[in-house]
Amino acid sequence: MTTSDDIRRTVPNEVFRDVIGRFASGVTVITTTADDGDHGTTASAVSSLSMEPPMLLICLNRTSDTRTAILQSGLFGVNILAEGQGSIASAFARKGHDKFSGIGVVRGSTGIPLVQNALAHLECEVDETVTGGTHTVFLARIREATGTDAAPLTYFRGRFGRLESALDEATYRELRKRVLERTLPVGEPLDVERLTAELDADAQRVYYALTKLAADDLVTRRGRDHVVTPLTADAAARLFDARCTIQLGVVEQTVGSAGGAALDELQRLAEQFAQTARSEAPNLTAFLQASHAFHRHLIGLADCPPLTESYERLGIPAFWTRTLAGREWWREWDVEHHARLVDAYRARDVDEAKLLVRRHRDWVTEFARTAITEAGGAV
Repeated sequence: MTTSDDIRRTVPNEVFRDVIGRFASGVTVITTTADDGDHGTTASAVSSLSMEPPMLLICLNRTSDTRTAILQSGLFGVNILAEGQGSIASAFARKGHDKFSGIGVVRGSTGIPLVQNALAHLECEVDETVTGGTHTVFLARIREATGTDAAPLTYFRGRFGRLESALDEATYRELRKRVLERTLPVGEPLDVERLTAELDADAQRVYYALTKLAADDLVTRRGRDHVVTPLTADAAARLFDARCTIQLGVVEQTVGSAGGAALDELQRLAEQFAQTARSEAPNLTAFLQASHAFHRHLIGLADCPPLTESYERLGIPAFWTRTLAGREWWREWDVEHHARLVDAYRARDVDEAKLLVRRHRDWVTEFARTAITEAGGAV
């Protein structure tokens, strides 16, 4: 005989998480804009609801800032990600307010931000909200819908179609950033339990991140412990060699073919960078964000997400955050490079563009070498 207690009984959380993880789904980024700016979060809880009228539903945790913004605006976008956009999923999966940094964005007809080059976009207007456990369910009418022919980014048992977990990747990126910024002690065993709590991740993901950092030569194994490896001038040189290699390939492919709008944006970013660097009291964070936006857009000209993802993984802004701290870097920095590279693109001069990329590699490598040497040979 079935009792009321039997009916109300639920399975343990870990059992449900394991079983529901066997359901393969696409990966989306939910975006909106509110009075305090743009918001976005990675979500897989998205489903079509009705064909007449066209409707869908999304589920967002009640702690989500994006959920709060949607309640205010009544509008949101569903950006269905394409294969190779795992770095974008990771960026929007993390906590914080700079999720759009370095991400290409276009505005939809409703004014909401949409992820550039996503597999599909749907602009939605909230029709009804329902509360279910820890989540708010938004039932919405679809006002605009566009799509392209490409392979989707998939998610199965906590992993992307390319076998990378969004949470694994987000943990790795955050830990890599901390290692490069030197907010973690150098040469001392890392406290995995503490990192697990600070990163809001389980120990398995932290160990996964440490293993990848060891492969990057940023962390060293000592028995069962992991320690942050001192960053030398040679390690910095390898960092800028990697970026140079990526950019040379992009230049070879895109000089002469990049469209006017893309070059206009590249020029705008170059001017923004120069203005930030030449300001009366330059801010290091703003300077690094402006530089990162320029380099990311340059690499994005190739319209090849894996290349952009490879660049993001280098973590160059985080490296400079630690290396330039306390130094009057603005008195020495080459602020003309970006503008000269734009000029080479405008002139369709691929040889000049490649030469400028190599010269910039040499310049920043030497600048980093000097800074690290003055710091004692390692940071």
